[in-house]
Amino acid sequence: MSLLCAVRATAVALAMSLQPVVADIISDITTSESDEYSALQVKAELFWKPIVSAAEDIQMERHFALYAHAEDVISSLPAENDYVHQTLRDALNHLKMADDASLNQALASSRLAQDQLDAPAGQGSSGFSFLTGGAIGSVWKAALKRFVGGGSYPEKLMEHVGQRQDSILPVLRGAAGATGDVLSNCRLASKKSFDVRKYDIYNNGVPKTPQMAKDLADKIIEAAGHTRHQFTKSISDMVKGITRDEQEKHEDAAATVTKESLRGLHQSVAAAEAKISLSMKSQASILLSSSQLIDL
Repeated sequence: MSLLCAVRATAVALAMSLQPVVADIISDITTSESDEYSALQVKAELFWKPIVSAAEDIQMERHFALYAHAEDVISSLPAENDYVHQTLRDALNHLKMADDASLNQALASSRLAQDQLDAPAGQGSSGFSFLTGGAIGSVWKAALKRFVGGGSYPEKLMEHVGQRQDSILPVLRGAAGATGDVLSNCRLASKKSFDVRKYDIYNNGVPKTPQMAKDLADKIIEAAGHTRHQFTKSISDMVKGITRDEQEKHEDAAATVTKESLRGLHQSVAAAEAKISLSMKSQASILLSSSQLIDL
């Protein structure tokens, strides 16, 4: 049996062992009210949590460290490298402007998303998370009454979808207004950095550009690309959330809960398969090393 087949067999066996647990979970949410509460909760978290995650993925601390490093490099350049000095300064300034606009946008969207997740029951999360787990019992029943009460599930779902769209559209408009500045400054930061990289190659009789300046130019290019990617991804994630909400606004509550349960199970199996594969590769490596030592 190949290594891959062995891994898959073990992962499937592990998944089968989890079936009683999954069955218990499903049995707990088979009532109509439980399905409705869980489905509304799932949809809220699938909409808002990616927005919070996008803000966390900016990794602005790395850019702040780059700013400090850039200042040291630029200030230490010889006077004869005045063009490189000024061009790197311009590239750094453009990166800072792009980062400022991107960070402000991320903070605004993340603050809104977190407020929605922390909102009282009926508007957002109520301390219970279907995706991450939470208290069950009297708190669950009370939350059900507050969250689902006041209308049928289809009416409640339509209301929630409308509320999310009303909340996110101002953020999207702000992002649209900042897009030009962010993309333009990212482009200029990269362009100025490439100018530094090729300056002493395409110009005769100019001082040789120090390697530390070229290395800094590479770092600014990478940082500008990261800012551009994260900014556009955050907008794309918001649009995807709106689209999914609109496409699934008529989805049955039980279907929503079942899909999320299966998604969690698939993720668990994938994680187990990866862990088993890594363990088996490690064991194979040890056996191979032992065999080589015996041969010696």
